Amino acid sequence: MVPQVLGVYVSMRIERTGMGTTSREVSQKIYWLAACQADGTEGPAVPGLADRAGQAAGSGQAGQTAGGRYILQPLTDVHLPSGLVKELPEADFIEHFLPDAECYEKFIRPAAEALAVYIDELPTDVPFSVEQFSPLALPFDQLRVLDGLLAVLRGRPGLVPRAHDVPDLRAMLEGMRRLRMAPEFQNRVAGVAIGLRRRGDYAAAEYYYERALAVSGQEDRILFNLARVYYETGRPEKAADCLRRALEANPGLAVAEQFLRFVLTGIRSGASEGGEMPNNAGPNDAGGDGAAPAASEPDASASGSPGA
Repeated sequence: MVPQVLGVYVSMRIERTGMGTTSREVSQKIYWLAACQADGTEGPAVPGLADRAGQAAGSGQAGQTAGGRYILQPLTDVHLPSGLVKELPEADFIEHFLPDAECYEKFIRPAAEALAVYIDELPTDVPFSVEQFSPLALPFDQLRVLDGLLAVLRGRPGLVPRAHDVPDLRAMLEGMRRLRMAPEFQNRVAGVAIGLRRRGDYAAAEYYYERALAVSGQEDRILFNLARVYYETGRPEKAADCLRRALEANPGLAVAEQFLRFVLTGIRSGASEGGEMPNNAGPNDAGGDGAAPAASEPDASASGSPGA
């Protein structure tokens, strides 16, 4: 499967400068082009990744799931791909990186779209020529995007494209054209949270839902699902607060209104949990356990209780 470009993400690096009473912490934003290679597919091997992933999986780190390989490369000082790739497990990526749609739209998307047009116009009736991708053939920003995509595909910078790279490049560039970064990030993170909640790892699920809320968009459904975690762990007041916030974001979210009435009934009766949820008060499931549900869909079962 062709890697999926996720857009530009930001991490924070904190350094201490000075000495003694004059020392202070300075934070620095680092911009990255991120991509994901789905599990079960071959891709570039980066030394040390298997060891790091195995250590994370064996350490009991909250939220560690088999969500594919995340391939990151820092952007240059002109916000273009450097080609210097590294890989991270999914849990590390979600914990330390947040999307920056503004940087992607300003610097990466225009170059990617222009590169896509160039590649689509390559003649199909003549042999593929590496010289078509020489610095003389492409503007600098398109050449940097090309180098970054090839590094994602093959694991190192400074490569020239080959004929069999062209279909993969076309697929990656088409995905970049259609990319909506904030919903994609929220769907990815909330999908992990839903799986964790179903396995009973409520603390990790709560963390991932909160992480999804760090990005604007789709707050109503994410808050609804977070309310389930609070309810199922005996915190009905916090569940009610989440449901109120969900309804503020989307007054038409009927399942949140039904769930809120149910939770408030339990609170008024003095129960720590509301008991069995009526069939007409539960939302539909987001999808089967084998798939990563979208954040835009609620995560409860229509026939089950919130504590199921």
